[in-house]
Amino acid sequence: MNGRDAHDDQTDSPTLDRRDLLKLGAGGVLTAALAGTLADGSVAATGGGKEAPQLAALVRQGKLPPLAKRLPAKPVVVQTVERLGRYGGTWDTAGAGAEDVGSWILLTIFYENVVAFRPPWKGNGSIKDAVPNLAESITYNRAGTEYKIRLRRGIKWSDGAPLTAADIVFAVKEIILNKTLSPSTSTRFTGRGGEPVSIQQLDNYTVKLTFPSPNALFLQGMCSAGGYVLCAPAHYLKQFHQDFNPNVADLVKEANQPNWRAFFNSKNFPFDPNRPTVAAWKFTTPFGVGSQVVAERNPYYWKVDRQGRQLPYIDKVVYNLASDPEVVLAQALNGQLDLHARLINTPKNKPVLAANRAKGNYKFFEVKTSFMNQGLIMLNQTTQDPVLRQIFRNKEFRKALSHAINRREIINSVYAGQGEPWQAAPARTSPWFNLNMAKQFTEFNMLGANQILDRAGFPRRGSSRVGPDGKAIGFSILAATTSPDHAQALEFIKRTWNDLGIDIQVQNVAENLFFTRVTSNAHDAAIFGASGGDNPILYPASYIPTAARASNYATLWGLWSESSGRLGEAPPQVVRDWLTLYAGLKGTTQEKTQFNLMARILRGVAKEFHSIGIALPPPSYGIVKNNFHNVPKSIPGNLAFPGIGPVHPEQFFIQ
Repeated sequence: MNGRDAHDDQTDSPTLDRRDLLKLGAGGVLTAALAGTLADGSVAATGGGKEAPQLAALVRQGKLPPLAKRLPAKPVVVQTVERLGRYGGTWDTAGAGAEDVGSWILLTIFYENVVAFRPPWKGNGSIKDAVPNLAESITYNRAGTEYKIRLRRGIKWSDGAPLTAADIVFAVKEIILNKTLSPSTSTRFTGRGGEPVSIQQLDNYTVKLTFPSPNALFLQGMCSAGGYVLCAPAHYLKQFHQDFNPNVADLVKEANQPNWRAFFNSKNFPFDPNRPTVAAWKFTTPFGVGSQVVAERNPYYWKVDRQGRQLPYIDKVVYNLASDPEVVLAQALNGQLDLHARLINTPKNKPVLAANRAKGNYKFFEVKTSFMNQGLIMLNQTTQDPVLRQIFRNKEFRKALSHAINRREIINSVYAGQGEPWQAAPARTSPWFNLNMAKQFTEFNMLGANQILDRAGFPRRGSSRVGPDGKAIGFSILAATTSPDHAQALEFIKRTWNDLGIDIQVQNVAENLFFTRVTSNAHDAAIFGASGGDNPILYPASYIPTAARASNYATLWGLWSESSGRLGEAPPQVVRDWLTLYAGLKGTTQEKTQFNLMARILRGVAKEFHSIGIALPPPSYGIVKNNFHNVPKSIPGNLAFPGIGPVHPEQFFIQ
């Protein structure tokens, strides 16, 4: 096959075989070749044996197999950031409600995909950056139509069952491609024309996925936070699948679920305590019930440090459910969070957190964000209101509203002076950076904005501008409470737009309700942070309507795109042309061709100007307690490189 073979030596994870572990023995002295050393060359004083004390106790009690039988013959070795760690402790973190905690889990402890992104990260996210993780090797052809995945032998699920190729086959064939469970197949598993992938099991550890037409972004998609879907515990889930258990209807009834789909999805929920996992920690509390989500060490975790000691070091991870971001901030200031980098890490909060470092016993680490805008205002061009549709689809109207935003005032007041006026455009560090795209219509010019509306046919009557129906123009903008800065920014915008003659109402709702509303097309407009600042190829939804959930400027166009035209509403021809170019981009693994096609798309997006940006985000940050170790000083934080997960949180430890 003409392609690239990604072997172990291309990862940051060499392996130890079982003979090495047996030589080392439980608590024994290391040979010089395998000894972990500190920067000064001294042997790290880690203490203890080759596994956590509580696991060793279970082995002695006969409740758990010996370590050598729980690890693969060649466990993956993780290189520690600072030094070898000690077992024990609890990692306390938090989130503002279940939706936020779920997102934070995916960005922290649940990143054990078949293939993964790892540091060092340059923001490219190309196919060459996708390295094996659960996989031992990956091969693919130039066209991006065939992918062969060979799993590492000997990895076990958290209940001790072996991980095999059957788990990938089950995930793809029986879940992702099952029309009842997945009525609309994810575009990550379709060719450029929407045709679904097929999968073949070659042996106990090898599968081949074949796309009818190219999907050259498949591996990158599997490196994302949601890439865990490629592998599922078939031995556990078959009992809940109607194609494998004829008595499923009885189980659905007993569980009081409305149908089999809801029942199966509840059992396949990744954070369900009963669902086996291959992650370093397994959940021990029901998700979203009570005030905490708790995960404890997985006794069958398949990675070790360079002394052959089983990871993770930390015993338990606790996610505290708070009512809102201010409560999370208070917990941080009180020193209650060991490592956190979500909701609280705003420019406005940084001086407060900085002044409290000694009292809270924490320090900062850098988060290199790939978001291209603090808040993208998206007027829904497929809104249910026909008059607003007509108004929102007028580019001159969008231009006028953009000029009527005092971005510098917002940056100074809401974002502590951090950032610069910016539209929906790649950041300066991106190879797709275009100054005109980023800066167009960002000048605060109320006179010019009024003149644009006059020429565009939106006359002023009294204090209001009127639309084609002769009525005053007004609409609501949806914002999520998990981003309080958005509601704050909208208060400034509300004032200047009101001076322009446009009345807006801010609807600040919980994040789960926000996404329910936007995905069901039940919004006039919305504001949300926008990805795609570094590599718009991987997450283009802020630029072109590829996803109903994220393309809030035209939800029904996004639904049409992700369903290959079966649902939603067909966009205008110019937008369909972008989607065709993007399909062509997915049709080749050649990076130069991909780059040029994305550049063409962005030129068109700049010309049409669908969304209104506020400001380019500055580098962000997180906080980490002074006794919490092996955390890199700088971590990429975006959708492609999902935050904490890729930097091996299993090697974090508490002194």
